[in-house]
Amino acid sequence: MSDGHFSFASLISSRDEYEESFWPSFTDIMMVITMIFLIVTVAVVLTNTRLLDNLRHSVLAEQVAQQEAQQSAVDAQRAAQEAQRAAQEAQKANQQAEFQLKANATLEEQLDYLQQRTASLEMELLRSRATTEEARATSTSKDAELARLQALSSTQADTLGLRDKAIQELQITLESKETDMAGLRTKVDESEKKLLSMQGEYTELDQKYQKLLKPARSTKGKQVVEVVYSKSGYSIRKPGDASSRSVTRAALESELGALKAQHSTELYVKVIIPNNSGLSYNEAWRFTSDMLNKYDYYAAP
Repeated sequence: MSDGHFSFASLISSRDEYEESFWPSFTDIMMVITMIFLIVTVAVVLTNTRLLDNLRHSVLAEQVAQQEAQQSAVDAQRAAQEAQRAAQEAQKANQQAEFQLKANATLEEQLDYLQQRTASLEMELLRSRATTEEARATSTSKDAELARLQALSSTQADTLGLRDKAIQELQITLESKETDMAGLRTKVDESEKKLLSMQGEYTELDQKYQKLLKPARSTKGKQVVEVVYSKSGYSIRKPGDASSRSVTRAALESELGALKAQHSTELYVKVIIPNNSGLSYNEAWRFTSDMLNKYDYYAAP
């Protein structure tokens, strides 16, 4: 019987060690997975923040380029208007000069004046054309820069969209992992409850097994003390006494304690509840259990 008891206890101990070694390692693995996922999420968020800053600067540069292009176009238009106005003024002056020459000057004077005036107008026209070409070149450069910034902004917007999509996918994955972890925690809790239940069952079985191994309670070779309990009071008959005598509860406890110290594992406590004791079943059971647990040899560890 003792060999069987040893094997059964060893089996339960091995199963407890297996449960304790398995679940902490599983929890550590899930914790590492969660930490890696959180680190990746933080890195993606930081990258998206940097891309947002770059996109914001690109948009500002694009707006500045648009404003400069518009200003260049306005300047070019203003230069063209001034050139046209100068040509009109030159034409008016030419007409007036021609009229004046016809009225006052000789043919040679008119020719010299017209040549000088023509040269002046040609210089003015060349200067106006140069200004217009410069404004046009500046406008073309601004348009090219604007196109480049627009392309860069579009590229960054696409990249940001991909990043947002990746974050959404990571969030979905995280929610899925959290759901899985919640399910696993539930399973762990259920397993722990089952383990506690099995441990309780094992304890109960072990107690029953120990009771089976323990010999039956007997007066053989024991010092028997009789304790009588009823509504009217307590009585005790110690080993060697011819009859019982009435005592108080305190005196009863004191004498039983002395007998327990004297006889130890040889003391047999016989509790007697008379049929006409007037006690309820619960009162009788509590008193009997209390006396046996405190003083009877069978309750000793």
